[in-house]
Amino acid sequence: MTSQKEVKDISARTNYILSLLKPKKDMKILNIGISNIPEIEHELENKVSEVVTLDYDKKKLYEASKYLKKTRLIEGDIHKPLPFKREYFDAIIILEVLEHVDDRKALSIIMPHLKKGGTLIVSVPNMHPLHIINPVLYFEHKRHYSNAKITRRLEEAGLRLEDLNVVENWTLLANLYLHLFFKNILRQKRPFATFKKSAERTYGQKNRHGLDIVVKARKK
Repeated sequence: MTSQKEVKDISARTNYILSLLKPKKDMKILNIGISNIPEIEHELENKVSEVVTLDYDKKKLYEASKYLKKTRLIEGDIHKPLPFKREYFDAIIILEVLEHVDDRKALSIIMPHLKKGGTLIVSVPNMHPLHIINPVLYFEHKRHYSNAKITRRLEEAGLRLEDLNVVENWTLLANLYLHLFFKNILRQKRPFATFKKSAERTYGQKNRHGLDIVVKARKK
């Protein structure tokens, strides 16, 4: 088992997601999209009844498993039927995923598995001018979102918005470039948070501008 010291001090982002989620012991939570260091699952494992993470990348799931003890990791594609019961989950988390996929189709497949009145937490890239120098925009993302666009997409899927905030700043891109340098040039892993203090402050306030939109919505 890999040492868990890398997830000991959780990020302001993870703390913010948890504050929106308000985890309880009897909750069943689905997270879609695994992180290299799975902070959210690590924090939720002992706070809720069940944590499940779904991702199409088998290798990333294996790497994440080294940090986790109780989370159920499942290989799957959100463009295809999912191996879960209808209205099974109390909450679903989808962070930095919708911009990569057919978002309407993905939401239509995901939503039947969320209980009526259940919580959906979503984060997507904002249509911010700084993203013009984001290489991922051109190679991986299908779209970025305005506040109105993500609101409309979630309402179409049968959700009612409860909270919307615009977070992160230029350091998001600085960290991305550092991450790509270490990953592709030096062939090393590096936490995606070298520059973080100023960005972390954005999670403690309501913002009009930023590089990322975080939304909490509830299934009608």
